[in-house]
Amino acid sequence: MVMAEASPRARAGRPKDAAKRASILAAAQGLFRSQPYEMVTMEAVAARAGVSKMTLYSHFADKETIFETVVRAISDEMMTAVSGPDRAAAPLRETLNSIGIAFLTVVLDASMPMIRHTLSASLHKDQALARRFYDAGPGRTRSALAEIIAGATERGELATDFAEWAADDLISLWEGGLPAQLAFGFIEQIEADEIVRRAKRGTEIFLRAYAHPGNG
Repeated sequence: MVMAEASPRARAGRPKDAAKRASILAAAQGLFRSQPYEMVTMEAVAARAGVSKMTLYSHFADKETIFETVVRAISDEMMTAVSGPDRAAAPLRETLNSIGIAFLTVVLDASMPMIRHTLSASLHKDQALARRFYDAGPGRTRSALAEIIAGATERGELATDFAEWAADDLISLWEGGLPAQLAFGFIEQIEADEIVRRAKRGTEIFLRAYAHPGNG
């Protein structure tokens, strides 16, 4: 008797090849950076990665999972500034500067505004999907930053009302109007030394605004 071939999802439990997974994610990130989210297909990802659809589905159940993984990988680049082994003992200013530089390096990549723009329509249609992607990327970074700010407030280094709102203020100070200028094509690239200046300036303004009265 001829057995029916198992579907791609039925084989999801097979051993994974790390190199192929990395190729898939690299291919997917390239596609998401260059065209609207809706136009990216599993077939296109498989073709660009040089793997079969069966292999693709053995790693990722659907496009949403691939994109979520890409977003989390981008977020990981920023989180390294938060989770370093010596970060807990570092001065607050140094910690915030490191996070700000890592944050701006990622969000000011020339392709990031394109990803946000092309994704927005899909997210407006599916709020559950929007929450899933937000939690994997921006929300994760905001929560980590808020936790650092809350800890500094408890230690008496800062005087804040809501740590999450203070985190929003700091992110805004770091970004300024640069993401919008990138999105509209007014600028094409931000140099590394400019990123450092912007991050440090935003941190200094934030620390002055939220300085604890007893530390003056």
